[in-house]
Parts: sequence; structure tokens; C-alpha cells
Amino acid sequence: MKKCLFAALFLIFSGILFAQNKINSESLLALREARLCFDNNDFGKALKYSEDAILLRKSQIEREYSIIENSLAPKEVKAAGDRIDNVLLILEERDDYDCINIIKSYSDKKGIEYFNNSIEELKKYILAQKEYPEAYKLIGDIYKLEGEYDFAEDYYKKALDNEGVLDVPDEKFEILYLLADISRLKNDYDRMEIRLLNVIGTQQLEKNKIISRAIKNTVKADLPENVDKTFQLYRTYDFYSLKAYSLLAEYYFSLGENERAFNYSALAVINGFTKICKLLEKRNLDYSFTTLEGFFDEVPNYPDIVEWGSVNYVWKSFNLLADVCSSLGYNKYAMKLLTIIAFHSPEKYWQQDAVLKLDTLDGIKNP
Repeated sequence: MKKCLFAALFLIFSGILFAQNKINSESLLALREARLCFDNNDFGKALKYSEDAILLRKSQIEREYSIIENSLAPKEVKAAGDRIDNVLLILEERDDYDCINIIKSYSDKKGIEYFNNSIEELKKYILAQKEYPEAYKLIGDIYKLEGEYDFAEDYYKKALDNEGVLDVPDEKFEILYLLADISRLKNDYDRMEIRLLNVIGTQQLEKNKIISRAIKNTVKADLPENVDKTFQLYRTYDFYSLKAYSLLAEYYFSLGENERAFNYSALAVINGFTKICKLLEKRNLDYSFTTLEGFFDEVPNYPDIVEWGSVNYVWKSFNLLADVCSSLGYNKYAMKLLTIIAFHSPEKYWQQDAVLKLDTLDGIKNP
């Protein structure tokens, strides 16, 4: 008899949990469908499913919040105080599994200490979940592809305003880059610059002054052997800012602000180099950096690393650094760097680019 009762209770509890999970998954399923349509270039359906996902998320959270509010209203529950664990004990005595499931779904996901074991903190967190920044971002992507840059910007900003709700917090960097690109597409280069600097952040910008000054001291000696020395001496780990460094370097160089271009191109190169060097050492336990030629020769053994370097402008940044060094009169350093790139860069395009630039530099040196 007891076994039958236990089985019945288990089935009831499982049914409640299944229903809750079904509700929780509806907005996520709509967003997944939106992304699938987007990947298939069906932007009309992608927009519809994204909007559905936003409405479903809002409805879901409002329902969950209402259940919690109603379950916490009785005097016995209020008497338990603000501690989540104490509240759960009373709810279990009252067989209030709807509320228990909701509280546990969040406390299990984030950890009870994330909410300071406070039911009020958990309620505030749940209310914030009404926003769906991933869906806002996707709508922004749709409008961007359709050339509706103002609408795209509005949705990207809305996604960024709710970055605290992102399932993957680091996705905020992608949104910042997208906003910067919208500014570029609108020919608003001042705002593009500001947004790229925001990717890096004020604190990191202060640290960068020290490292870029140190790199400059190595480079301005204008000795060919200092090319390898640069990569032996310096490492940086601000990987999320990698594209920002490259884009800012290119922007400042186009304006003729060569000193600023040097700082950012050097940071782009050292950041990209550091990341890839770490990957090479992880993939090949026998590898350690000795020369830039050896570094470049090792990279093609891993096509995914070559691709990562392309997507993040790493190989391009090496060539840009050579251009900037040349513009500042560090021609020996630039020629050595270009010679290495011309024979060893993992991408043929940048090899060919280096060859052309070497011819130009040689022509300046030997008219």
C-alpha cells in the first residue's frame, strides 16, 4: 500500500515538474526556431518567432512570480522569514509543489548563495527575467541585415540594457561590437570609436598605456632582432578586446594618428599572439616560442587556429603593425617583420600583401 502511495505521489510530483519544465521551455523553443529561420534566411519567420519568444518569456515569468507571491502570502509562510531554506521547509509542509519547483529551479541553477539565501532577492531576480536580451539581439541582427540600422541599434541597446539577464554573460561583448559596427555603417565614426573603447573599458585602457609604452621602447630601437624580442618579452590576456584593438588601430591609422595607431596595433598583435601561443602549447606539448618564423610555421598544423586568427583579425594586425612602424620611421623593424610575414604567414593573402609592402619599403630605402 505504501509503495502504491509513494508511486502515486512520485507521478504527481513528476507531472507538476514536467508541466513546469514545459512552460519554462516554450520561450526557449521559440527562440531556437527563430535562430533556425534566421540561419535559413527566412527573416520574416525569424522575426515572428523572436517576438513570440519575448511574449512567452514575459508570460512565463509573470506566472511564476504570481505563484510565488500567492504562496508566500499565508501567515505561516511569512513567519518563516526571508531565508529561502526556511521558506522551503514550510512550503513542503503545505505540499505547495508549484512554488517549490519554481524556487528550486532558480536556486539550483544559480546556487542559493547567489541570492544571499533571500527569498526577496530571488523574487527580484525572477522579475528581471521578464526581459529576453537574446531575442532582442536576434531581432537586431534581422534589422541590421535588412539595412534598418536605427531599428537594429534600438534592439541591440535594449539587449545591452538587460545584459545581467544574458544566459552567457560574455555575449555582451558581441553586442558592443555589433553596436560599433552599426555606427560604422551609419558613418558615425566618433560613436564607433567610443563604442570600441567601451569594449575595452576604462580600467583596461589605463593598463594598456603601460604595456604599449614598453612595446614601443623595444620597437623604436629599430633593430631587426627586436622583432623576435618583442614576442619573447610581452604577453597580454585581454582577449575580448582583441577585435577592438585591431579596429581602432585601423581607424587611427586611416586618420594619420600614427602614434595612437601604433599603441592599438601593438596590443592587437600581442593579444592575438598570446592567445594563439597558448593554444599551440596546449595542442603540442613540445612547442614553445623561440622565433616568430617558428610560431607562424606551427600554426598551419591547426586549421581551426588559422581560421580563428582570420576571424579575429590577427594576421591582418601583423601587417598593419608593420605599416604603422614604417610610418613612424622604424623601417628596419618593419622590413624584418614584413620579411617574416612574406615567407611564413599562415594566410597567403597577407603573405602577398607583405611582399608588395616590402617592395615599396625597399624602393623608399633604395630609390
